[in-house]
This record gives sequence, structure tokens and C-alpha cells, in this order.
Amino acid sequence: MGNKRGAGKGKAQDKQKGRFGAAVDFIRGVRGELRRVNWPNRDQLQQSTAVVLIILLVLTGFVAFWDFVFQSLSKLVFL
Repeated sequence: MGNKRGAGKGKAQDKQKGRFGAAVDFIRGVRGELRRVNWPNRDQLQQSTAVVLIILLVLTGFVAFWDFVFQSLSKLVFL
């Protein structure tokens, strides 16, 4: 499947660096990934927030409605 020479070098180098070196490599990797993130602009953020709030209100109403229905049914059955 490919050239397998030097396949074990990464682990040997990690052992030489120790925990501190591994942590530094991890932080560098995280920073590199965060630079590649496609961050939303202000308009996209506002639109996404509006969508989330609308869905939240709709689902809250849905749950409140069914809560009222089952509460009324339980009062009829148990009282």
C-alpha cells in the first residue's frame, strides 16, 4: 500500500519529547485547525440565532400543549 520505511519514527520521537512536548504539539495542532475554520460573519450568525430561537419557541409550545393535555387527562382519570 505504500512505502512503510520509517513507520515507527513518530512514536520514538513522541517518547523523546515527553508529555510537555506532546502537549505543545497538540496545542499547535489545535491552533492550526482553528485557523482553517470557516467562521460565520455577522449576518450568518444573526440568521442562525433567529432560526434557533424560533425552533425553540415552537418546540416549547408543542411540549406545553401536550403537557396541558396529559395533565387534564390525568385529572380526569385520578380525581
